[in-house]
Amino acid sequence: MSDVSDQIASRLTFVVVAQAIAWLLLVFILFVTIAPIRLRPRTITHVNLDRSLAFAAMAFFFVLGYSQSPVLITISCIVGAGLSELLQLLSPSRHARLPDAMAKSVGAAAGALAAIVTLSTAA
Repeated sequence: MSDVSDQIASRLTFVVVAQAIAWLLLVFILFVTIAPIRLRPRTITHVNLDRSLAFAAMAFFFVLGYSQSPVLITISCIVGAGLSELLQLLSPSRHARLPDAMAKSVGAAAGALAAIVTLSTAA
Protein backbone atom coordinates (compact mmCIF):
# COMPACT_ATOMS: atom_id res chain seq x y z
CA MET A 1 0.00 0.00 0.00
CA SER A 2 2.90 2.33 0.75
CA ASP A 3 4.26 1.88 -2.80
CA VAL A 4 0.96 3.05 -4.26
CA SER A 5 0.82 6.13 -2.05
CA ASP A 6 4.48 6.88 -2.85
CA GLN A 7 3.71 6.66 -6.58
CA ILE A 8 0.73 8.98 -6.19
CA ALA A 9 2.77 11.48 -4.18
CA SER A 10 5.59 11.30 -6.73
CA ARG A 11 3.18 11.83 -9.64
CA LEU A 12 1.50 14.73 -7.84
CA THR A 13 4.87 16.35 -7.15
CA PHE A 14 5.85 15.90 -10.80
CA VAL A 15 2.63 17.54 -11.98
CA VAL A 16 2.94 20.47 -9.57
CA VAL A 17 6.56 21.07 -10.58
CA ALA A 18 5.68 20.89 -14.29
CA GLN A 19 2.83 23.35 -13.77
CA ALA A 20 5.04 25.75 -11.83
CA ILE A 21 7.74 25.66 -14.51
CA ALA A 22 5.13 26.20 -17.25
CA TRP A 23 3.66 29.26 -15.53
CA LEU A 24 7.09 30.70 -14.74
CA LEU A 25 8.11 30.29 -18.38
CA LEU A 26 4.89 31.98 -19.50
CA VAL A 27 5.50 34.96 -17.20
CA PHE A 28 9.11 35.22 -18.38
CA ILE A 29 8.08 35.01 -22.03
CA LEU A 30 5.40 37.66 -21.59
CA PHE A 31 7.86 39.96 -19.82
CA VAL A 32 10.47 39.53 -22.55
CA THR A 33 7.79 39.99 -25.21
CA ILE A 34 6.44 43.34 -24.03
CA ALA A 35 9.47 44.79 -22.25
CA PRO A 36 11.55 47.37 -24.11
CA ILE A 37 13.93 45.77 -26.59
CA ARG A 38 16.98 46.72 -24.48
CA LEU A 39 15.74 44.37 -21.72
CA ARG A 40 15.58 41.35 -24.00
CA PRO A 41 18.17 38.75 -22.97
CA ARG A 42 21.10 38.34 -25.34
CA THR A 43 21.89 34.82 -26.47
CA ILE A 44 24.31 33.21 -28.87
CA THR A 45 21.62 31.67 -31.09
CA HIS A 46 19.45 33.18 -33.79
CA VAL A 47 16.53 35.11 -32.34
CA ASN A 48 13.92 32.88 -34.04
CA LEU A 49 15.56 29.81 -32.53
CA ASP A 50 15.32 31.51 -29.13
CA ARG A 51 11.64 32.19 -29.70
CA SER A 52 10.94 28.64 -30.83
CA LEU A 53 12.83 27.06 -27.95
CA ALA A 54 11.16 29.28 -25.35
CA PHE A 55 7.68 28.38 -26.58
CA ALA A 56 8.66 24.73 -27.00
CA ALA A 57 9.76 24.55 -23.37
CA MET A 58 6.65 26.34 -22.16
CA ALA A 59 4.28 24.13 -24.16
CA PHE A 60 6.18 21.00 -23.10
CA PHE A 61 5.70 21.79 -19.42
CA PHE A 62 2.09 22.92 -19.85
CA VAL A 63 1.20 19.62 -21.52
CA LEU A 64 3.04 17.64 -18.84
CA GLY A 65 1.40 19.66 -16.08
CA TYR A 66 -2.10 19.55 -17.54
CA SER A 67 -1.96 16.16 -19.25
CA GLN A 68 -5.70 15.53 -18.95
CA SER A 69 -6.28 17.91 -21.93
CA PRO A 70 -3.21 17.74 -24.17
CA VAL A 71 -5.00 18.81 -27.36
CA LEU A 72 -6.62 21.84 -25.71
CA ILE A 73 -3.31 22.81 -24.08
CA THR A 74 -1.50 22.42 -27.41
CA ILE A 75 -4.00 24.62 -29.23
CA SER A 76 -3.88 27.18 -26.42
CA CYS A 77 -0.09 27.35 -26.57
CA ILE A 78 -0.08 27.75 -30.37
CA VAL A 79 -2.76 30.46 -30.29
CA GLY A 80 -1.05 32.08 -27.31
CA ALA A 81 2.18 32.21 -29.28
CA GLY A 82 0.48 34.28 -31.95
CA LEU A 83 -1.25 36.48 -29.40
CA SER A 84 2.03 37.10 -27.60
CA GLU A 85 3.39 38.60 -30.78
CA LEU A 86 0.41 40.98 -30.92
CA LEU A 87 1.21 42.09 -27.36
CA GLN A 88 4.30 43.75 -28.76
CA LEU A 89 2.03 46.43 -30.18
CA LEU A 90 1.78 47.70 -26.58
CA SER A 91 5.47 48.57 -26.49
CA PRO A 92 6.74 51.47 -28.61
CA SER A 93 10.16 49.84 -29.08
CA ARG A 94 8.73 46.52 -30.31
CA HIS A 95 6.90 45.36 -33.43
CA ALA A 96 4.63 42.43 -34.22
CA ARG A 97 5.72 40.31 -37.19
CA LEU A 98 4.15 37.24 -38.76
CA PRO A 99 7.48 35.34 -39.12
CA ASP A 100 8.11 35.82 -35.39
CA ALA A 101 4.62 34.55 -34.56
CA MET A 102 5.21 31.55 -36.80
CA ALA A 103 8.52 30.72 -35.08
CA LYS A 104 6.79 30.89 -31.70
CA SER A 105 3.84 28.77 -32.89
CA VAL A 106 6.06 26.10 -34.44
CA GLY A 107 8.05 25.95 -31.22
CA ALA A 108 4.87 25.60 -29.15
CA ALA A 109 3.60 22.81 -31.41
CA ALA A 110 6.93 20.97 -31.27
CA GLY A 111 7.16 21.24 -27.48
CA ALA A 112 3.60 20.06 -27.02
CA LEU A 113 4.16 17.14 -29.38
CA ALA A 114 7.32 16.17 -27.49
CA ALA A 115 5.36 16.18 -24.22
CA ILE A 116 2.54 14.10 -25.72
CA VAL A 117 5.07 11.54 -26.97
CA THR A 118 6.79 11.56 -23.56
CA LEU A 119 3.47 10.96 -21.79
CA SER A 120 2.46 8.18 -24.15
CA THR A 121 5.75 6.32 -23.75
CA ALA A 122 5.78 6.74 -19.96
CA ALA A 123 2.35 5.19 -19.48
